[in-house]
Amino acid sequence: MWLSHFAAAGRDILVCVSMRIDTGARRRLQIAGLSLLIVCGPAHAAAPVMSDEFRQLFQRGAASGAYAGIAVGLIEGGEQQTWFFGDAKKAALPDADTAFEIGAVSDVLAAILLARAAVEGKVRLGASMREQLGTDISWADGDLAATPVVALATQQTTLPATPANLFPASVDDPYADYRNGDLLAFLANWRAPSGARRNGYSALNAALLARVLARAYAGDYAAVLADKVLVPLGMTHTVFDDPADFPTGHAFGAPVAHWHFAALAAAAGLRSTLADLLALLRVNLHPDTSPLRAALLLARQSRATDENGGLGLGWNIHDVAMDEQTWPLVWRASETGGFSTFIGFRSDKQQGLVILANSAVALAPIGLAWLSGQPAPAAPAPPYVAELAKVERYPGLYRLLDGADVVVRAQGTALSAQLRGQPPWPLYALAEDVYASSDGAIGVTFVRNIDEIGGLLLRTDRGFVSANRLSARAPRLSRNPISVDAAALARYAGDYVVAADVMLRVAASSEGLSVQYTGSAAIPMRAYAPDRFSDADGGNGIIFRRDEQGRIDSATIELAGGEREATPAHWRVP
Repeated sequence: MWLSHFAAAGRDILVCVSMRIDTGARRRLQIAGLSLLIVCGPAHAAAPVMSDEFRQLFQRGAASGAYAGIAVGLIEGGEQQTWFFGDAKKAALPDADTAFEIGAVSDVLAAILLARAAVEGKVRLGASMREQLGTDISWADGDLAATPVVALATQQTTLPATPANLFPASVDDPYADYRNGDLLAFLANWRAPSGARRNGYSALNAALLARVLARAYAGDYAAVLADKVLVPLGMTHTVFDDPADFPTGHAFGAPVAHWHFAALAAAAGLRSTLADLLALLRVNLHPDTSPLRAALLLARQSRATDENGGLGLGWNIHDVAMDEQTWPLVWRASETGGFSTFIGFRSDKQQGLVILANSAVALAPIGLAWLSGQPAPAAPAPPYVAELAKVERYPGLYRLLDGADVVVRAQGTALSAQLRGQPPWPLYALAEDVYASSDGAIGVTFVRNIDEIGGLLLRTDRGFVSANRLSARAPRLSRNPISVDAAALARYAGDYVVAADVMLRVAASSEGLSVQYTGSAAIPMRAYAPDRFSDADGGNGIIFRRDEQGRIDSATIELAGGEREATPAHWRVP
C-alpha cells in the first residue's frame, strides 16, 4: 500500500514519506498490537495563488480605467502573497505600503478597542451611553441616551445616516467641517421620530463610541487607539492624517478630493496600507499569538442581524457552507469618495483577503465571491465620460406615472434631477443614457424613441418608476432681482427645521442668500420681492413669513413646484 502526502486546514502542509508495507508485515504488526505510525515533517507551504478568473477581472478593470490602482493581498495557511494592478503609464502602481482611505473599515478597529475595554473592565457592553459618558453629553433623546454601548458597534441605534446639522462647505469633502461642537449640538437637540427603529449604518455611531472609549481610557481617541490596538496589532502605518505620498482617489473616471471626517473620524477617517491590513487579518487567523486574543474573539461574535447576515462588533458575519457545515466568513467593506476597501477572513480555511482600490467601486461582491469559493463577478464597466452634445439632449420636464414631476437640468456636462419638493440630485454618467447619484441610491435611465429622448426610468429605494417627457426644456421662471441691504439679509440667516432628520441653513452674503439642505450643496438665491428669494432658474425659492412683531417665524421652501414648511431652529447650545 502506498501512502501519500496530505494537508490539514489551518496547518502547514505535511509531506509524508511513501512506504510500501506488504500484507504479511501489516498483519504481524496488528497481531503484535502495534499501531501504524507515519512520521511526517513540515514543509514550506506553496504561496497562495490567484485564480485566472479573478486575475482577469482585476486586469480588465485596470485596463479599462475602472480601477485607477488596486492592491490585493491573500493569506492561506501560514503563507501570504500580494498583487498590484493599474496602468503604470498613467500613475505609479500601488505597493504594500501605499496608503488608502479605508472608510467604514475604521469601525472594525474602533470595535476591537471596545472589545479590549470590555475585557479589561473599562466599559460594560450593556451599559447605557449615559452611564458611560456621564455628563460629557447633554441628551435631547432619552431613549437614545439609554441605548447600550454595544449598539454603537453593531449599528443598532436610531441615529440617522447623516446628522441633520451637516452643512458641508464643499460636497466634494462633505464631512470635513463637522466639528465636535456640531456633534454635541446635534445630540443636545435631536430626537428620533416617534416609532423610529434601527436606522442601519450611521457614522454617528462610531463617533459616539470614540467618545466612550476616550473617556474610559482618559485620553485622546486617536492616541488610545494607536496604543491599545494599532501598535499591538503591528499596524504602525494606519493613521488619521494624510500621508505625504497619498494617492489621488477616483470616481466616475475622474480624480476626486480626499475625504476628511473631523468629529466623525472614528467611523471612517483612517488611512491604512495593504501590509497593515494583512497584519490585522493574520492576527485574527491566529489570535492565540496576540495579547489582544480575548478582544479579537469577542469582536467576531455575532450579536445582531441585518440584510447581510450577522453583525459582530464592527464586523459583518456571513455564513458559508463547506463539507455539509456552515462556517463564518467575517468581513467588512467600504467606499469613500474615491477609494474602496474589502477585508475578510475564514478561520476554517485559514484564509484572509484584502482588496484596496483608489477608485470608488464596489469590492464587496469580489471579496465575498472569492472567500466563498464562488465564481468571480463581471469586471466593472469602464468609466464613461459624457460629451457636452449628448448631455444637452436630456434636460426637460418629465412626469412620473404617479403624477409627480421630475426636472432634469444640465450645466455644462453636469446633470441634475429634481423631484417636486426635493433638493436637486447631482447625477454622474455611468454609460450613455445611464446616470446615478454619487452614492448609487438614485438611478436615472433615459429612454429613447428612435433618436429622441422620450422619457426616463427612475430608480430609488422604493423601486422603479417610469416617466414621460413633457418638455424638451427644463422649466425656467425669470424673476427680476431687487437689492436688499446687508443688515436686512443678515436677519434671514440661520438654521431652520424641515423634518426630524432634515434641516435648512440660510446664509447671507453680499450677493444675497444661500439655502442649503442637510448634506447638500448650497443654492444661491436673490431677492425678487420683500421676503421672497429665488435661484437663477426660478425653480427653487424660499418665502419668509413674519409674526406680529415683524420677526421671521417660518418659511416656505419651494422646490421644483413642491413646497415644504420650515421653522427657525432654536437649538440649545450644550
